[in-house]
Amino acid sequence: MRGVAKILVVIDTRKKKQIALNRAVDIVKATGSELHVLSANPKPSEASREKLEAFSARIRDQGIEVHTQEKWSKTLVDTIIHVRQMERCHLVIKDYKPEGGLLSAFSTPDDWNLLRQCRVPVLLVRHDRTYHGSHMLAAVNGDPDDKHHHQLNQAILQNARISADVYGATLHLSTAHPTTMLAIQDQGDGTTDKDRYLSHCQQYAKNYGIMPKDIHVRPGPAESLIPELSRELQVSLLVMGTQARTGLPAVALGNTAEQLISDIDTDLLVVQPRHHMIPLERELER
Repeated sequence: MRGVAKILVVIDTRKKKQIALNRAVDIVKATGSELHVLSANPKPSEASREKLEAFSARIRDQGIEVHTQEKWSKTLVDTIIHVRQMERCHLVIKDYKPEGGLLSAFSTPDDWNLLRQCRVPVLLVRHDRTYHGSHMLAAVNGDPDDKHHHQLNQAILQNARISADVYGATLHLSTAHPTTMLAIQDQGDGTTDKDRYLSHCQQYAKNYGIMPKDIHVRPGPAESLIPELSRELQVSLLVMGTQARTGLPAVALGNTAEQLISDIDTDLLVVQPRHHMIPLERELER
């Protein structure tokens, strides 16, 4: 949520419960951001426009200025990306869309595509629990030898730290390290992989104001660790990073953030490495 001056929230006016819209309003109240509401609707009607206006009226009654739009451009993701760019929004919020069956087997889910293509952080909303005074989790790659993930880790921690500060939440830091048999192997300097990962995370924790007791370094794949730890800590917000992927391998494999979307019951804020956010930084300077 770093540098969020304008928020784009995507809604479906057919739904009675608008958890993404409610979350966006809550964030606007906490940050003073502007709010743009998009109804991505391929078949707009007078009824859908009336529903959109009704939702907007409730927001205005809370003293919040809101701009609304009903639009469609080929696909849901294309619509979101286009409006995000035109409105220069710094955060996209939408509710999580479950995918299943043959569709997910032979195509890339909309949420995955959005995470890959969006040049600003994306918040996928799964619940309506409060962020205030809650627990939040920043999931990083704690391998000290993986320089490729350093910028991504920084983007994750910067956004997680600010989110926790805004809501007075406790911020936790987690990483998965190699499985037990590999982790206990001496690296030649008297340390194990677990020791090295922990030391690396301790430095991150020091830089971002995270208490030592809130560092979680455990063995196993991140796809298993993160959902398990999220449930254990009852986190309200999970912050992760993703790298852009294209082509057939992307459909089959995905990133860690994409793979575990369906396995968590918490809101998920996904960011990309900071150098991917250069256009955003330039917009904020205008």
